[in-house]
Amino acid sequence: MFGLFKKKKPRSILDELDSVTVNMYRPLLKHKKNTSDDKILEIVQTVMSSFQQASESKGERIPGKVLINICAHFICVYDSQNQDFFMKHVPYEINVYLNSGLRDTYL
Repeated sequence: MFGLFKKKKPRSILDELDSVTVNMYRPLLKHKKNTSDDKILEIVQTVMSSFQQASESKGERIPGKVLINICAHFICVYDSQNQDFFMKHVPYEINVYLNSGLRDTYL
């Protein structure tokens, strides 16, 4: 009856974390508002893992709050640029980090 008694699919902690992540970054999308949840998660995972690997290679650890700020920057880059630019920008920013440290805007 109107779906009230339908058995809901159990959600895992990962499902909840993904949902929170998408809800945190989706408001930053001004031009590409129809970006899928999966694409947002892909951007966040790509950026976080890339910066974490780079920091490990330097013997450093980037705090979670800073990783969140970095991801916010890249969500905005994705929103305002084409896919090709976005894919080139990630390694560029990793090189900047490896050679000069984190940008002040990320801190």
